[in-house]
Parts: sequence; C-alpha cells; structure tokens
Amino acid sequence: MSKNSSLTPTNSQIGNPNTGVKKVEVTLGKALFSLVFLLAVLWAGLIFWVHLAEYNVLRWLSVICIALFSIMTLKVTLNQDRYWQQWLVGFMSLWLMLAAWFVWLPPKQDRSWMPEVSQVLQFTQDSRSPNLITLHNVRNFDWVRAPGSEKLIQPTQPYYYKAVEQGGQDVVAKERWSERTIDLNKLSGVDIINSYWMGEQIGHTLLSFRFEDERPLSFSIEIRKEEDESFSAFGGFVKQFELAVVASEERDIVYTRSNVRGEQVYMFPIQGLTQPQVQQLFMAYLQHAKELQQHPQWYNTLIRNCTTVIFDMARAIDPQSFPWDYRILASGYVPNYLYDEGLLPQQINGAPHHWDIDQWYIKAHVNPKVADFSFEDNQDPDAYSQKVRQGLPQPRLVP
Repeated sequence: MSKNSSLTPTNSQIGNPNTGVKKVEVTLGKALFSLVFLLAVLWAGLIFWVHLAEYNVLRWLSVICIALFSIMTLKVTLNQDRYWQQWLVGFMSLWLMLAAWFVWLPPKQDRSWMPEVSQVLQFTQDSRSPNLITLHNVRNFDWVRAPGSEKLIQPTQPYYYKAVEQGGQDVVAKERWSERTIDLNKLSGVDIINSYWMGEQIGHTLLSFRFEDERPLSFSIEIRKEEDESFSAFGGFVKQFELAVVASEERDIVYTRSNVRGEQVYMFPIQGLTQPQVQQLFMAYLQHAKELQQHPQWYNTLIRNCTTVIFDMARAIDPQSFPWDYRILASGYVPNYLYDEGLLPQQINGAPHHWDIDQWYIKAHVNPKVADFSFEDNQDPDAYSQKVRQGLPQPRLVP
C-alpha cells in the first residue's frame, strides 16, 4: 500500500454524515416518549392517591408500587434491555385497565353530602303565567367563623389571598332552605362576582341576578362536597367531585366568603344585555340544575368548573358578546376580560366615570365595604346586598 493511500480516510474513520442527525432524532424520540410516559404515570398515581384516600396504607402501597414499576419499565424500555417489550406491554395493559375503569366511573346523587350542598335546586313554573317561577331549596344559611379563629382584618386595597392565614373555616350557625317566587319580567340586571383565596390567577365565579322589586339572587356552579371533604384542584382532574348548581341568597353565599372565610370578593355589574338574554341565562341555570338531577356530572378543574359552565351558557345565548378567551380558563382574570370586551358599565348615575381596570378593582372590592358588617347586621335579608353595591353602577338592561 502506498503512503498516500494509507492516508485516505474511510467512511468508518469519518463517520456517516447522517449519524449525527439520527442520534438527535433518537434522543428527541426518547425524550418525547419519557414525557408521555411520565404524564401517564402521574395521572395514574393521582387517581390512586385521590380515590384511595380513605385507605391510607393501601393508598401509599399503590403509589409506591406504581412508582417502582414505572421506573423499571422506563429504564428497560429506553435501554432496550432484554424483555423490554414485555415490560412495556405489561405497563400499557395495566394503564388501559385503569383508564377503562376511570371512563366507566359514574357520578352519583346518593352520597353523604355536606349541609351546604345536601339539597338539590328545583323549580316549578306557573302554567298560567310562565314568567312566574318558584325556586325550591334556595340556600339561606347563617354562617359564623369557627371558634378560636384568627381575628379577621379586611384589606383596604385590592388583594387576592385570604385575609387570614389560619382559622378561616366557616361554620353553619343555622341551616335554612327556602323558596322564592320570582317574576322573569322583573329581572333588571346581572353582576359577576369573583372570589379569590390563592392569588389573582384563580377565583371562584358566581352570578347574581338583580330584580326591580326583589333582593338579588345568586347562582354558583360548585363541587358537591361529601362530609369531611375539601376542595382539591388536583382531585378535580380525576373525578373526585360531582357538579352542583346552588341558588342562594347573597347574605349566605357571598357573605360567607367575604366575612367568614376572609376570601377577597369583587362584584362587577354587566352592561349591554337585553332582558330576553338575561331571562334565557336565568333559565339556563335552572335547566342545568334539572339536567344534573337527572344525569349527574363530574366537576373538572379545567373544562367543567364554576367559570367555564357560566360562559358555555352565556355563549350559547350570545356568542358574539362573549367570545372565547384564555381568561375564561384563568378565571381570576375574568374581570379583565369583561373590561376588554366593553361589558363593564362606563357610566354611574348617568355620568361617565372613565375607570380603568385598576380603578374597577378598587370600586368592585367588597371586603372594605363590609369590614364592619356583623352577623347581627346580616340578619336583615337586604342589608348585605345593599352594602356590597355601594359606589357601583347598576346598569339597566337594554330594551
């Protein structure tokens, strides 16, 4: 062999030019597979963690076994060790069986419910005057703070967390369910209420309907909690809670948030709606409650919650006035969405006010208005609703 030929590089010396690309593809493929695999494991683990909460030993044992089996499956699959196909098939089979059980898992009506969701909203409509509707099981509880709770000092500026670190539990002082007969023709307006306890991104959304000659009535889409159960955003992803429609007096469902739990409550009146639209929205709540009574549904933290259900009903009535927006999912920003869509009134007492969104939050903040409002004051059925609307526009419906 000549000296020159001995220096001629071979393919094995230089390497195939496609080798680097293939290595990148393999690495990305493994990374994507690992991500999907880990998400599947987390979902499965969350199901066991939530649904075995009453069996603590079994709960921990199940989660540990899932973790160990998953780690081994991922390791042998990525390395393509001996029998890796069997490990992967075994994992997929178990996961599919869990998924099949999850899909089958039915919501129920016959559980040991907490008092505030123990009754189901029902209604009857006058056959001779369909505009007259009697609501049954309207919640009208008295709430007080738990004994030994930390003193509640209300913030004077916009705030988005509980006003107390500890002891913010509410206690039923008196359980009371009532009936109310309303006249759809007397509907005069709608207010959206946002209640915050864990930051400005997430809030609980309620809707209050105003009437010409009656105190307002609030509706809330809520989880139907069982006894000794508390809200969990993670549990809401894996069918922990059934869905409920609650009709309530504001002195109950709003007062307990602002004056008992110490949540930060904001009320925003809505402009530009017609009376037929508001009537349809009111009836949509009642029909949804009726449907849930006949066919229970699961609450879902992301797609079927206190805010998305409201906007689904509103968009079914008028999709142009309520266009889709990511802030419907990030429910804490619903007021910003309403402001940007021109749904917040621009006048108060007939005069323009020119409030920007920051000023709106100041004006809409309920807690400073009721800082000195007591349990005794709240025994007047109208007092709380009047107090929280001080300084706010109350726009009339569009003819």
